[in-house]
Amino acid sequence: MIKGFKGRVVALAGALFVLVSMWFLGKSFMDGVHEAGGIENLLHFNVPLFLVASALMAAHLILAGYTWTLVTDTAGGRLSFKQGFSIHFLSQVGKYVPGKVWAAMGKYSLSRNSGLTTAQTGQGLVLETVFIVLGCLITTLPLIPLAAKDAGMSAGFGMTIAVGLAMLLLASIHPEVFRKLTGLTAKVMKSSYTLREYRFSEMLRILLIYIVVFFALGAAYWLMCFSFGLRMPFFPGIFIYPAAMGIGYLAIIAPGGLGARELTTVWLVHLIVPGCEPGLAELTAVVARLWITLGEAIAFGISFPLYGVTPSSLKKALSGIGSSDGDTIQGDKGQ
Repeated sequence: MIKGFKGRVVALAGALFVLVSMWFLGKSFMDGVHEAGGIENLLHFNVPLFLVASALMAAHLILAGYTWTLVTDTAGGRLSFKQGFSIHFLSQVGKYVPGKVWAAMGKYSLSRNSGLTTAQTGQGLVLETVFIVLGCLITTLPLIPLAAKDAGMSAGFGMTIAVGLAMLLLASIHPEVFRKLTGLTAKVMKSSYTLREYRFSEMLRILLIYIVVFFALGAAYWLMCFSFGLRMPFFPGIFIYPAAMGIGYLAIIAPGGLGARELTTVWLVHLIVPGCEPGLAELTAVVARLWITLGEAIAFGISFPLYGVTPSSLKKALSGIGSSDGDTIQGDKGQ
């Protein structure tokens, strides 16, 4: 009963956070529309540029789907690209449930169904969590001096923080340090398996791919902003959306980072483009959410035939009923 009560409290807190965030965002947007003299004066849409941005967003989603194959392969598992892609996106629906654990649980069940062992899947989840956080933080570093200045600190102090944090992040993926971090993460996840030892070169390779994933996302958002008439410098504009994505990922009570990502995006746009046309930052933040959600929905639909399930049988596949190490129940078998 206590666990159920905590779940309801988290869900309620998440719903309130989203409502308050959306109200603030909506009010800010409407004030901008009023100041601009109407919505027609705010929209300057360039279709060809938006299509190029959409191609970059598609590249980001494809790379994001590949990362699950990458981390499970590093953990000793064997998944094909189509398996990793479909598992990643079929489980993404869980991120819109408060608590941030449902997507991981879905990914766990689908991976086990595809032939991965408990240890391989668990290590993959640990690696994924660590590198999502690291990738977001690293792509956020160039924005720290600006954020520090906005908070009343000197640019030099902000740069010192950024450099120091960068050094800590690099140190965190050294095998000795990483072993302790992953061990702690495994305890938090209540996992009893022994984590595989990794070489520093392996960690750097994975980190590089995750950084490319976030760079593709940032470049797509930057181009999308241009297609809506929001002009901002490529550097550090390319880091805005990865940073906002990271904040949303860490906002545990916000389903899918809803609200947290949008408010962060608006704040960072105004930091980089102080003279931004009123309402335009809010518009691009909302469009970006709808845009990437549509992309994920398309990837979700494609993933059914790739994984080998139907919508009606997905619930059974996610439950992992009857699976054990080395056994599968539905979906493609591991290679």
